[in-house]
Amino acid sequence: MSDLTPNTSLSNEGEQVTLGPLEEYRIESLPANAYYIPNFLTPTESSTLLSHISSHPWTTLTHRRLQPHPAPLTASGHLLTSKSLPQWLDTPIVDRLLQLTFDLTRANSENKKGIFTISPHARPNHVLINEYPPGTGISPHEDGGAYFPVVCTVSLAAHIVLEVTPKRDIYSSSSSSSSSSSSSTSTTTTATLPPGNEENGNGEETVYKIYQEPRSLLITMDEMYTSHLHGISAVSADEGLSSTTVANWNLLDDDTKKTIEEGNGTVKRETVRISLTYRDVLKVKDAGRLFGGRGFK
Repeated sequence: MSDLTPNTSLSNEGEQVTLGPLEEYRIESLPANAYYIPNFLTPTESSTLLSHISSHPWTTLTHRRLQPHPAPLTASGHLLTSKSLPQWLDTPIVDRLLQLTFDLTRANSENKKGIFTISPHARPNHVLINEYPPGTGISPHEDGGAYFPVVCTVSLAAHIVLEVTPKRDIYSSSSSSSSSSSSSTSTTTTATLPPGNEENGNGEETVYKIYQEPRSLLITMDEMYTSHLHGISAVSADEGLSSTTVANWNLLDDDTKKTIEEGNGTVKRETVRISLTYRDVLKVKDAGRLFGGRGFK
């Protein structure tokens, strides 16, 4: 642990959340960079958020529902609104996200920055709320070029297992001497590993499993954002969970580990899980200036 003074914040009820340098939460077994923070919110803060969410209208999809705040993105990936995030989505979550900094003990000044320091708006400006009833999921996908490549996901009410796979085009072009960014290609297919790295030596796809507890925060950025797909299996129970299959095992709460072990690696999905995904949309246009002047900012 670093001997730096951690950031501490209090909820209205006096419950305390203490955050250390971001490096303390790195998921070491994953490519750069992913961080997992358990107990990012207090139980009271979680309950308050769920109450706010339930009072707002949902957009209904085939198997789940969502809420975009402060507005949905356009088909071209722009945020068209004159509004900021509502206060209940800004505090305390955005406040704490902006507190997170890289290890200040390192000599390189780049590591003194926060996760949104160099993003266009220096903070997240969009939240997508998703509802996942037991047995539902989402196909492997990437977030694409509409956002600054940092994703912060808060989980509420229930656990979920996020499955992360390398993008196929990363390996299909790996033998080429020229390198190019993979984030420009949008795909929903999973990937096979290059020769010598296959599971069981049979060319099967690699799947990194990240167990997301209620009230936790998962941050993905850099290679984990641009070079990997992420999805959630549509199952009623997550199976095969262990210290060797769960990438963030060492960062999980002890009670969670005990539950997994007592269930022989199986945890049922018995409650609706809510996710709040915080991102910085690159192009924002003020709806009030849509028909006059330059509205992008």
